[in-house]
Amino acid sequence: MIKVIIVEDDPMVKMITEKFVSSTGEFKVEASFGDGEAAYEYISKGKGDLLILDMYLPGMDGLTLLKNLRENEIWIETIFVTAASNLEDIEKASQLGALDYLIKPFNFARLRSSFKKYLDKKETTYGKESLTQEEVDKIFLGDKKNVVTCKGIHESTLKKIISILEEDRSKEWSTKEVAEKVDSSVVTVKKYLDYLTETGKVESTLHYKSVGRPQYKYKLNI
Repeated sequence: MIKVIIVEDDPMVKMITEKFVSSTGEFKVEASFGDGEAAYEYISKGKGDLLILDMYLPGMDGLTLLKNLRENEIWIETIFVTAASNLEDIEKASQLGALDYLIKPFNFARLRSSFKKYLDKKETTYGKESLTQEEVDKIFLGDKKNVVTCKGIHESTLKKIISILEEDRSKEWSTKEVAEKVDSSVVTVKKYLDYLTETGKVESTLHYKSVGRPQYKYKLNI
């Protein structure tokens, strides 16, 4: 089991995140904290495999916590889940080696994709002292590499479809609506939307109508 440490000062968000982690099967909550200083003391003892970290915390903020851990050569994988959307904080988190960065309010399908990213990296690096270029690409390129290698998926078309979905992130788009905007066939667009759903970038929901067949609708995971 992957031992997860949650650092979140909002009790409701912390409780919901704990329930989600416990429901995954491969991950379990080892400890939860509402402030950065207590979390730092705990993690400094070598506890935990994966850290879910808020930015705004009493006492010691998330960036300071992670910076202190890195300065003490503690390399716990870290996923930021925070309302902080400013570029400076995001860049600092990346420089400190954060695995992923989710902006509140977030979708749990998006957090699930972060967990998959963690598992993929662990699988690629486990027990190894050196990596092949292909393994390095898997860590650093991730889904970007999949866009290039996945049969029938072209990056330019994928970007067009994502930009359309970004026009209204709260809207659930039908395949036909997206196809009309991208000027492509429904069959082609459906393939791209299914790909985005599989990679966790898009959430699909099945809608039942009073007459006719049910219809899938899609929206970006926030």
